[in-house]
Amino acid sequence: MATKKSAGGVDIKKLRNKKLTSTEFMQVWFHYDVDRSGYLEYSEFSKFMRDLFLKTDCSADITPEQVEKYTAEVIHIMDTYDENRDGRFEMNELAKALKIEENYLNKIINKKSIKDKHIQSILKHYDSDDNANLEGCELKAFVGDLVRSTTDIPYNFAMIEQACNVITEMAGDEKLTIQSLKLILQLDNRERFHRKLSEQIKLPAGSAASGPARR
Repeated sequence: MATKKSAGGVDIKKLRNKKLTSTEFMQVWFHYDVDRSGYLEYSEFSKFMRDLFLKTDCSADITPEQVEKYTAEVIHIMDTYDENRDGRFEMNELAKALKIEENYLNKIINKKSIKDKHIQSILKHYDSDDNANLEGCELKAFVGDLVRSTTDIPYNFAMIEQACNVITEMAGDEKLTIQSLKLILQLDNRERFHRKLSEQIKLPAGSAASGPARR
């Protein structure tokens, strides 16, 4: 009997023909990176692709045609997006392969003034369980998009973990509320965020908080 495939609350089958939100991407990543290595090894990515393309959990119900299509797709995606050819996916490589939506924060943080309505829209966008807080994969998605909004901070697992530590330290809590979002998105705090990450990777601190952004 067919079963519903999910990754941290995401229905995998619904991801076939759509761009992922940042939160869905983080849910997928942390569901399949079972050893928390910061990479999706071939076997972990293969498991994701199996859940995405094959219809059931029961191997007796899987046709040879399905297996052939699934195997070919795994090989094609690895060949196309594994940029450093190490046989595994880094976070930025998988983001390209799975087609994440355009960075939602880019629509807001480059405005001259971030108003309360903008903060509310950010909370609504990332708060997938509607509990008025950003935590877990929601928090990582928001922080990941903050990283993506810079021009010189790498988007990878290790940097997201460091960036989450910076953000939760600034907020004084492991969860982000609308009040802490408002604090974090102030220009001086965005510059402080960028400066702290730049120091950790020994990049010259620039003006990426307001400069052209990655998508």
